[in-house]
Amino acid sequence: MPILSLSELFLDMPVEILSRSGEARISAVISDSRRVVPGCLFVAVRGSSFDGHRYIPEVVKQGAAAIVGMEADISPGVPYIQVRDTRIALPLIAAAFYGYPGRKLTMIGVTGTDGKTTTTNLIFQILRAAGLKTGMVSTVNAVIGEKMLDTGFHVTTPEPIDVQCYLAMMVESGLTHAVLETTSHGWSQHRVDACEFDIGVLTNITHEHMNEHGNYENYRAAKARLFSSLEWTLPKPQGNPRLGVINRDDPKSFDFLNDFIKVNKLNYGLSE
Repeated sequence: MPILSLSELFLDMPVEILSRSGEARISAVISDSRRVVPGCLFVAVRGSSFDGHRYIPEVVKQGAAAIVGMEADISPGVPYIQVRDTRIALPLIAAAFYGYPGRKLTMIGVTGTDGKTTTTNLIFQILRAAGLKTGMVSTVNAVIGEKMLDTGFHVTTPEPIDVQCYLAMMVESGLTHAVLETTSHGWSQHRVDACEFDIGVLTNITHEHMNEHGNYENYRAAKARLFSSLEWTLPKPQGNPRLGVINRDDPKSFDFLNDFIKVNKLNYGLSE
């Protein structure tokens, strides 16, 4: 595991810092108070049914070396960095801690309502059959070299710290390509914002998950973040195609994304 100072961790990171106090050496990044270890940076995330800020006194007692939060006028007794939105900052902090692994891999993201896991596995197996050193993260498992890890969720994209850890393990294992299954929930919660995707693939978009997103337009917009993220990806030494692959046979998603995507596009389908 790397050990970084707060200054090193936040160097050139596109996160707006509202206030900052103190310096510390960081040996882990944690957002779950139950997983706090001595020397970690605890990022207090606020959700619909919980607020990580409530646990700041507890995690300091457990040995957290520094805190990132959104609340002002906090003196937790350890260095504190105030940002505007910890949920947005968390994937960037995790990526920085692990050395921005997505920048060292060709990153392929798969999203859609149906067939995400199957499509992710198909692309993964095709790339491996082509002789490319490829890893995979799905809602079922992560495959890194000869290791198969249970992601433990089976419903949605893993948390951003876990995602960046998996990508760092791929880099350390000498892999060159990564295929990630990305859910609308994962995109709306910014879990994969710092993955630096090169290629985005859509299966389809149907009227599901309305309880999570409110309406079809919000659900579609969450999926579309995969394709807008292709514009954020920095140039990579190995090149990055910035390619969106969309389903011509799914008219609702195709008509929207064909106009929405600003990078290279390919479409596929069974009809002429």
